[in-house]
Amino acid sequence: MHRRQARNKFIILLALMALLSLGVLGRMDTRLHIGGSDWDMESFMFVYIDDLRFEPEEIDESAIYAISIDGLTGYASEPAAVIESQSSEARTEAGASTPAQPAKQETPQTAAQSGQQAPQKAAKEVAPPAAEPPEPKPAEAQKKPTVLVHTVQSGETLWDIAQAYGITVDSIVSANDLTNPNRLRVGQKLEILTVKGVLHEVSAGESLWEIAQRYKVSIDDIVEVNSIADPSRIQPKTKLIIPGATRVLRSDALVVNGQLQKAFDWPVIGRISSSFGPRWGRMHNGMDIAVNTGTPVKAAADGRVTFAGWNGGYGILVIVDHGNGVETRYAHNSRVNVKVGQQVSRGQVVAYSGNTGNSTGPHVHFEIRYRNNPVNPRLYLK
Repeated sequence: MHRRQARNKFIILLALMALLSLGVLGRMDTRLHIGGSDWDMESFMFVYIDDLRFEPEEIDESAIYAISIDGLTGYASEPAAVIESQSSEARTEAGASTPAQPAKQETPQTAAQSGQQAPQKAAKEVAPPAAEPPEPKPAEAQKKPTVLVHTVQSGETLWDIAQAYGITVDSIVSANDLTNPNRLRVGQKLEILTVKGVLHEVSAGESLWEIAQRYKVSIDDIVEVNSIADPSRIQPKTKLIIPGATRVLRSDALVVNGQLQKAFDWPVIGRISSSFGPRWGRMHNGMDIAVNTGTPVKAAADGRVTFAGWNGGYGILVIVDHGNGVETRYAHNSRVNVKVGQQVSRGQVVAYSGNTGNSTGPHVHFEIRYRNNPVNPRLYLK
């Protein structure tokens, strides 16, 4: 057995010498320069005998166990057939591939059979890298809602138009203030909102605060949707989109150019028992309207309740703030129907009449105050 191992080692050493003569000496003409030596150490192939492993019991005597040189591994069937090794650089220049990754070349006939066009350039040319996809552009800012104009065609109904634009019939009715939704004229122009909401036309003297309070929408939402540059200045006849609203809530402007307008509703309908002005040696700041106890008392305009309860000579009192320095007072009630901080609409019941406080009989004491100064209500009731 020892003789067999010695013979195998001797054959391998001969193979190594042949490899060294082919791999190194064949390159000396290009690696050796006059005036000195400049050896490329990467061209040498180092073999460590200690790394060789022999298993003669499992290998036929005629076989030589191949060693691993530069990544190559294999067997030789005859001692004279030595595995020819090439360095990584030599294999790259020759276009060869390693046994782990065999090169696959396609002939024009094979390419034609597979339905692919035969390559026109040499296989050594490397295809240019694919262009990188362009970077995604930043998301564009969402466009502000717009108002579209639809011309009614023959045979169209509000339901057809609403379906076409993906909105509700109520939205079209509110935006166009239609009194009879079942009657449309051919050629009639309808304003169509692209968002859920209504279209409100600003009245003379109407403020953005009043509009926001009436629709219970924040001023910031109205400003953003309509791109309002200066919320303190909105022009009459301007049409504003009120986001989220379901119907138009119109209101007469109470103040125009700093002047109170004849735009208040009567809180109750009845006989005037006492007018505004001096009475019994003192100033009567409102007017008294005689009605039976329990008569519903209604808000004269849209606003917010700032007081609701007992107040000395007023008895049970309700005060409503209408903005722009305007407030109304409803006194001598039997009970209230609202609470402080509540938003009320024109015509909403705020209390029920009575005979509380300094009162000579059932009636409603009604006041209008502008910038905290009482004015004659008769001049401003519609």
